Amino acid sequence: MKITTSKNKSLLVSALAGLFTLCLTSTHALAADTSQIPDVPTQSISLLDNETYDFGGRTIDGSNITNDGLFRCMNRRGVTIKNVTVTGSPRYALFARGCSSFTIENFTMVNNPNSVGGIRFDQGTANLSVTINNITADNQGGHALELWDVNGFEIGEVFARDTGGCGVLVNRSRNGSIYRVTGYNNDQNGGYATMRFANNAGPNLFVEKVFSRDSGRGLFTVSGSYGIEVNTVDIYRANKEGIYIQDGSDVQVNKGVSRGSTNCRIRNSPNSSINAVDCGGSVAN
Repeated sequence: MKITTSKNKSLLVSALAGLFTLCLTSTHALAADTSQIPDVPTQSISLLDNETYDFGGRTIDGSNITNDGLFRCMNRRGVTIKNVTVTGSPRYALFARGCSSFTIENFTMVNNPNSVGGIRFDQGTANLSVTINNITADNQGGHALELWDVNGFEIGEVFARDTGGCGVLVNRSRNGSIYRVTGYNNDQNGGYATMRFANNAGPNLFVEKVFSRDSGRGLFTVSGSYGIEVNTVDIYRANKEGIYIQDGSDVQVNKGVSRGSTNCRIRNSPNSSINAVDCGGSVAN
């Protein structure tokens, strides 16, 4: 799902150029035989280059996978995984590092309260050209979706309810767009947010909409994050700030409404603004 605002034209050009370069050296994807993967695996499932894993709506129980990701993408290219539900509290539902041209579609995580996290792109080795759409997390330990070191990503819809951390957390990643993040009870009494950018995330990051209810925060940018535009927010009953822009730069929130213990705050973040947003009063600092 592409978002064609003038703000992120350079983002899309860069991401598409990178994808084109990768495709030149990729072979056609093959359909993996997912019928050979048991409903309750005893070891992690390692995803292979240029394979499409279509589970056709099956549920995979990761209760035996306590020290790793149920699905692992390690230094792979051209992988697609789709139409699967993960339950049973594996350490991670999916763990990726150093993967390129990677697609995740219709990926659901339910009743994983003891997991460390849901989908995690790990730090240390770059992940390139990632496409993610229709992600659901319900009763999920940790963050529903976490990105580290991703250059070029396109995320469609993410729905996260009752998570121990964020709905979506973007760390040290750049050149990406997110269509919509919907969150309920994301780290409800803590400091995480439905949508969070941290650890020098940016530049060229765009979010069309953040919808948040009863979470620690609604939207939070922090720790050197920069070059971020959020078009619309709809945030109510945040435990802390509805919107908090902290210790970054060049962060813009265009419109919407935000309500929390403090509705809107900007601190130590030059060239940042909360524009036509109903903050119920002035923006705190």
